[in-house]
Amino acid sequence: MSGQQLPAKLMALISLLQGLGLLYLHQAIELHYWPHQQPQWLFAFYSLVFIWPTMLLLGLDHNNGRAIVKLTLPFALLSGLLGYYVGHQVIPLEHIRFNALLYSFVFTMTIATFKALMYSQQWASGEKLTYSALFIWSWRNFLTLSLALLFAGSFWLVLMLWGALFEAINIDFFSDLFEERWFYYPAIALANGFGIIIFRNLTRIIDTITRLQQALMKFLLAVLTLVSLLFLSALPFTGLGPLWESGGSSLILWMQALMLFFVNAVYQHESDKCPYPLWLHRFIYIGVAVLPIYSLISYYGLSLRIDQYGWSLSRYWAFLIWFLLALFPLGYWWGIAKYRDRWTHQLGRTNLAIGLVVLGAMLIVNSPVLDFRKMVVADQLQRLADNKVKVDDFDLNYFRRHLARPGYDGLQTLKVQYAESHPGLVVRINALYNDRTQEQAVSTRDEFIAAITLLSDNPPEALLTAIYNQEVNNFWSIQHTRQYFLRALDLDLDGNQEYLWIKKRQEHTDIQLFFQQDEQWKPLYIGTSQSVDQESLTGDIEVVPARWNDLVIGGQRFRVGLGD
Repeated sequence: MSGQQLPAKLMALISLLQGLGLLYLHQAIELHYWPHQQPQWLFAFYSLVFIWPTMLLLGLDHNNGRAIVKLTLPFALLSGLLGYYVGHQVIPLEHIRFNALLYSFVFTMTIATFKALMYSQQWASGEKLTYSALFIWSWRNFLTLSLALLFAGSFWLVLMLWGALFEAINIDFFSDLFEERWFYYPAIALANGFGIIIFRNLTRIIDTITRLQQALMKFLLAVLTLVSLLFLSALPFTGLGPLWESGGSSLILWMQALMLFFVNAVYQHESDKCPYPLWLHRFIYIGVAVLPIYSLISYYGLSLRIDQYGWSLSRYWAFLIWFLLALFPLGYWWGIAKYRDRWTHQLGRTNLAIGLVVLGAMLIVNSPVLDFRKMVVADQLQRLADNKVKVDDFDLNYFRRHLARPGYDGLQTLKVQYAESHPGLVVRINALYNDRTQEQAVSTRDEFIAAITLLSDNPPEALLTAIYNQEVNNFWSIQHTRQYFLRALDLDLDGNQEYLWIKKRQEHTDIQLFFQQDEQWKPLYIGTSQSVDQESLTGDIEVVPARWNDLVIGGQRFRVGLGD
């Protein structure tokens, strides 16, 4: 692992090809040619263009060329297939918000790529697969890529300074050149490639940085163990109630993750070399031994939320993280029970095995095998069918914003199922997917009128048209309005009917008056209430004359407010 002879020319060519590939994909989106408007192909190609060249740049040397290609190419192709599947969830593109989906895909594939790369590097070296070796590979890859990206960013800033200096003396050639995509994509990709070559030739410095961070973590692990044990000792006195009120499950998971990270950073060399005095070593493994208690606490907290609200994307991710974090201390328990002070004999084998589990998990969450979005849709629709949540309280926005194509398909299913029994639901769903650039609204006049929960007897058609024209293009209002009410009354006691237009939202109720003037129905805003319930809206409405008439002084009208 120490001496590496790098094929610098081949690595530069790979960097250039990666830059040209990214340029093509960007231009395809910008200039509307293939695979524009086909997100499944875009996700697949972006996965290939980012992942395989990066793995080759970090893994290639003169001694392992064929081996590293044989090991990384299948993984890159699998990443492309997973990208195709994830991209397919963005169809229909005009109706899907995919920021959350893209973030989770990039995050999980980054972890999977780094895991696969370090296993591939060790297998390609022909040396024995050990956790200590994988630890070195992982930190070399992380620090090398991070420093290379920093170098590429610095290179770009120098180019910007170059262009700005010449632009200051009225020479725009360089600033225009550096802003051209055909220039900066290959240039930055080459800079990144050269950065990787530079820092891979400085492995001794990279390894020194790794040892420095290990020294810091050695101290932090002891402090974190103390915090962990003190926290557990305080729980019997405080109970779990305050913990759940402050987002306790996520805090517990963070504690576990940091403990495991520091333990694996400190105890990754030969097990016969203990990094601590014996008393402190035993203190550390007591902290490791109580980690399953944290797993039980976090499991209980997560289960409470699921019983109350069902499954969501964040809860599925939390349970996946919980499961992966719970596996490590179980393996360590076995080592502590079997070897006691020499429990780190088991640590390497545990980490190697669970590392492959983590790699597999990061891949299958982007596949049909474990598609959290489909699972959330199925669970929430079942809760609706079981009357665990009311139709008017169903979170349509969550389906729209976070669940991509499964959420879209789920809402279309709801429209079919509840079109007759809950026409207001159809109007709300239509408003969610309305394109604001369209001149026509999605819901028709008849669909909107059918969505009115309480409709006064025989209201004028001109009134219904005026209400429809006012409301139907106010997409935000429709999305958040649970029920509509139209009540007839004679508010000014002149013998002519006026109408109250009432919109009940989750937290408040808006009230308008529609009155006829010059043969047209005109709205007048009355107010907002947070205390009016549905029973009041459907019951009798009383018209009470005002105690005080208005005053006119000097042509200005004054209204006397209602006193106590």
